[in-house]
Amino acid sequence: MSVSKDAWEAVRQRHGIEEQHATLAVPLPDVTLADYPAWERRAYDELARIGMANGMSAHPDLVATMALLARPPLQLYGSVGYHNRVTVGAVAASDGRSAVLAVLDDRALHLRPIAPDKLAEAAVGLLPPAPPGRGQSISISLAAANRVGTGQPAASSYDDEPQSWLQSGTDQDPPEERALQRLLAEPRLGGGRLYAAARDGMGRHRRSENPMTYMDFESGRWLFQHKPGAGGEQWLIVRPATPESLVAGANDLLGEITARV
Repeated sequence: MSVSKDAWEAVRQRHGIEEQHATLAVPLPDVTLADYPAWERRAYDELARIGMANGMSAHPDLVATMALLARPPLQLYGSVGYHNRVTVGAVAASDGRSAVLAVLDDRALHLRPIAPDKLAEAAVGLLPPAPPGRGQSISISLAAANRVGTGQPAASSYDDEPQSWLQSGTDQDPPEERALQRLLAEPRLGGGRLYAAARDGMGRHRRSENPMTYMDFESGRWLFQHKPGAGGEQWLIVRPATPESLVAGANDLLGEITARV
C-alpha cells in the first residue's frame, strides 16, 4: 500500500499521533489555515480510493500502523541507496504481534505487513541486486581505518562522525590499510546502513551503538561491521556481502539491542 505524504500527514494530525519517526518524518503541509479543510479532504479522498478511509475517518489498521511506526518497540531502520543515486528511508518495526515495513521516498510512504520475526529479512530485501564483492576480507583496527578515511591520527573525530572511514583515503604502509584504501577508491554505485533500536518497559529508546553498513562498489557489495577486540579496541571487519551475511548482521544488531533493554 502506498500513501502520499499529504495523506499520511493529514491522518497523523487528525488522529493525534504527535511523534514522527525521524526516518519517516513528513514536513507540515504548506497550506494556509483557510485552505487546510480542502487539503485535508483531498487527502482523505485519496485514502478512501484505496479503502483506507470512510469520510474523514481513517481505517483503524492505518492508524495502528502509524502509531507502531511512531514508537516501535523493536525496529531496524536506516537508509538504502540505489544505483540510480536515489536513497530512501526504511523502517521495519514490530510490537511482537504484528510488524510492518515502511519505506519513504520523495513521493510517498510505502507500507506492507511482514512477519514479526522477519525484520532483518524485510529490511535487507530492500537492497538492490548486487554480487558479493570480489576480494578478501579486511580486518583493521578502527583507529587505522580512521587514518585511511581522514588522514588523521587515531584520536581523530570518529565519535563525531562514525563513518569517517567511508571517505576517500590516502596512501598507508600497512597492508590492511592499503587494502581498505584501494576498496574505498573504487567507484561507488550505492550503499546504506541499518541501525537496530528498541524500547524498554518504561518506553525509553535504545539504539545499537554502531550501524551495519553496506557499500556497492564496482567490485560488488561489501559489508562493514564493528567488532570489539580482545583488549577492548574496536575493529572494522570488511567482507564480501551476501544476502545471508547481511541478514545475519542485521539480526546481530537486533540481538545486541534486545540484550540491552
